[in-house]
Order: sequence, then C-alpha cells, then structure tokens
Amino acid sequence: MEVKMFLKIKVSLLSFLTLLLIGCSSSSDDASVSSSTSSATSAPVSTEAVLEPCTETLNVELANDGPYAITTPDSFQGNCEINFTVKNYAALVHNFQVLQTDLAVDALPLNEETAMVDVEAAGELLYSSKDLEQDETETGTLKLEAGEYILFCNIAGHYQLGMIKTFTIN
Repeated sequence: MEVKMFLKIKVSLLSFLTLLLIGCSSSSDDASVSSSTSSATSAPVSTEAVLEPCTETLNVELANDGPYAITTPDSFQGNCEINFTVKNYAALVHNFQVLQTDLAVDALPLNEETAMVDVEAAGELLYSSKDLEQDETETGTLKLEAGEYILFCNIAGHYQLGMIKTFTIN
C-alpha cells in the first residue's frame, strides 16, 4: 500500500515538473531541452548575435614607430570577439580609444579647454584604456561589427599631433 502511494506521488510530481517545463519553454516548433544549458532562472535573451572568440589577437602598439604612432594592421577579420593587447612603448603616457563615428578621421570635435577629443560629440566610444606608462600593457575584448573605426590617443594634444588611425573590420 505504501509503495503504491509513493509511486502515485512520484508520478504526480514528475507530471507536474514536466508541465512546468513545457509551460516555461520557448514557443519554437523545435522544442529541445538540454540539461547542460537549462537552469531554474534565465537571463534576458539578447537580440545581438553571439560571437565566437577570434583565433588571432589584435596587437596594438602605441609609439613604437614614432612618438605619436598607433601601429595595428589596417584591417582585421571580424564577426568574432576580438581579443587585443595594447602596449605603450614611449616614455610619454598614452591611452587607447576606439570610436565609431561618421566623422572624418581629421574632423573629430575638440574640447578647447582640455585639448582632447570631445568623445561625447564625436560618436560612440566603444573602448577606452587607462593611461598607460612606458612598457605598460592592457588587454581587453571588443565586439566590433564590419565597418570603419577610429583608433586614437586622448591625452591632451596627442590627437592633434597625429596619434590617430582608421581601422577596418571585415
């Protein structure tokens, strides 16, 4: 008698859990449940594409080819998460900014009080490193779609001295 009661409770509980999972699942016709990816709570679903990590690291050299040079490849294969390393080779402090804008590389607006690029007026700042001392390195990850970007140093006066470069994601 106790065994039958236990089985009824077990079947009822399993039925309830099954209905709960069906009710909480997506309305897709291809309903599949993966135990490795399901959880009791879930984060909001993003409409952005999930990008795989790139196989190569983008190396950015600050002032290795001159006191105000930014050295990178002119383009990089996109549609992936770009891991990058920025190194400052100069005795001067530099930083590294990634900007998405429709403005020309030589037409970024300046804050006249600070002699720096006015990034709020220039476009969308996608990355900003800390100020890097000589031989200091910073690493990070960027998700960039295909298009043109502007790389620059936003230490006072460095943009005006040519520490800027266009960069293409294919």
